[in-house]
Amino acid sequence: MANTQKLMTLADTANLIAKTHRNASGGSRPEYDTGAGEYGNLKAYWDAHRDGRVYGARFPKYTYSNTPTGVKTRDNANLTIEISTNTTAGRDDYAALNAFKVFDVNATVDTDGKPHVTAISGLDDRYKADGTNGDVFVMACPCYYRVEETDTHIEILWSDTHYDGYTPQPGLLLPSGEERATMLYAKYAADLDSSNRPVSASGREIDREFGSQNRAIDYAKNKGAGYAGRCTGDDFYIQIMLLLKYATKNSDVLGGCWFYSLQTPVTKAETGAKRVIIATSQAGNWEIGSTVNIGTDSERNNTGNYSAARARTILSKTTVDDTNTALNLDGDPFDTTTDCKVSSMPWKTGATDKILGVDGRPLQNNPNHQPIRLQGIELFNGIYESSADLIANAVKDNDDAGRVELYRVFDIANASKNSTSTYTKIGEFPARTKATNDSWRYCEDFTLSNGVFIPTGTAATSTTGLCDGLYATPLSSQGLRQVRRFGLLGSGSGCGAWAADLYGDLGGRWWGVGGRLSALGRTKA
Repeated sequence: MANTQKLMTLADTANLIAKTHRNASGGSRPEYDTGAGEYGNLKAYWDAHRDGRVYGARFPKYTYSNTPTGVKTRDNANLTIEISTNTTAGRDDYAALNAFKVFDVNATVDTDGKPHVTAISGLDDRYKADGTNGDVFVMACPCYYRVEETDTHIEILWSDTHYDGYTPQPGLLLPSGEERATMLYAKYAADLDSSNRPVSASGREIDREFGSQNRAIDYAKNKGAGYAGRCTGDDFYIQIMLLLKYATKNSDVLGGCWFYSLQTPVTKAETGAKRVIIATSQAGNWEIGSTVNIGTDSERNNTGNYSAARARTILSKTTVDDTNTALNLDGDPFDTTTDCKVSSMPWKTGATDKILGVDGRPLQNNPNHQPIRLQGIELFNGIYESSADLIANAVKDNDDAGRVELYRVFDIANASKNSTSTYTKIGEFPARTKATNDSWRYCEDFTLSNGVFIPTGTAATSTTGLCDGLYATPLSSQGLRQVRRFGLLGSGSGCGAWAADLYGDLGGRWWGVGGRLSALGRTKA
């Protein structure tokens, strides 16, 4: 049984394994192969720790009950997870369980898509979060899932053991059909290096140039044929962990940067400063640790928006006088004028690094002003994240009926920037009419097709059903579209783990759309 009292962090988990198995060999603990420069026994490690437990979460179908809340079942019953912050470690019954255990690692992906872990946080001193030892991933156990349905309920099941009737999680199978030795998920949204190669590392501005389906294909190839932009396997893991650990379809349980679209005038000009002065009456709206631009243009997509300073982190606040407060910022000194304004921007990567637990958010208060961490993965920084292996096709059937088809390519080597000819149609999003076209609609339930949770229905709200929004325009604009996940820092209650924006064309980019590196692009149907 799980230890239901211990507070576990990622480092705690790694240290526990190191201490328990320090004299063991084989698969008892991860073993570093000096000659190969990587951990060579990860498949054996996960296999040695498989315990056969089955974790379930059971949810009512919308026609039976519109609540997003489910019930934990099987070995998941009575397990507790509490949200951690930078100052408080919440109770976590999952951290030491094999099917939920995660490690921060440095890793690479070879041409065939196979993972290679070169450093593990807590087990060796090679691990670096800042990218100086390579990309940062979260490593997890390969697992299997099953969906069971009745007329009134749906139950999601998860296990580290491949029972009959269970399916390998999306991304587990390589194109050959071989299982990956371990699962890797990019810990952070992507920056780009000087050669336009996506990077997963702490302390970076999320690069808007990687924020489209087309760029996700092109720029990931710059890194190597085994890499991809964000893929179905990455989405599925986040969504199923939310369902199982929190027994809810409402991702607001953790938070997310959805209601943080601020712009405030500069009230006092300064030269050569590392701060910006604003009205004290506005200062309380700004979160320590968040990211800002300073410039003369209100439009965040324009260079004038950061004509004074770009992507600076608020380190602290200082009272200047009775009516003014300074936001103290990182980086080099800069000049401001009273024509400037401060604009909130997506939080830089690493904003969740100080959380005292596997899941949580940096600050206790204002959960919808900040990113979150789930299974060690930083999420919801205030950007959409574009999918590399999905294409939506908006179709107008008649003047009052439209739909959006969904296509998936399983091996990213066959991805296209302008066609679905190498893709498989896996379903359709809820149909639209004139009354529901060009709008956000809240979905009711989901179906699971080819590893993708596809929302159904449009009659729910921000607190019922899936609780997240879906935007589509098939009656007014047809053709191939990106699938953009999660949501923008000012988009409000439409955002979340189930949200999708199906508006932008495959090459479209914007300041509020980013990308993420994926180790799971080369996979088998």
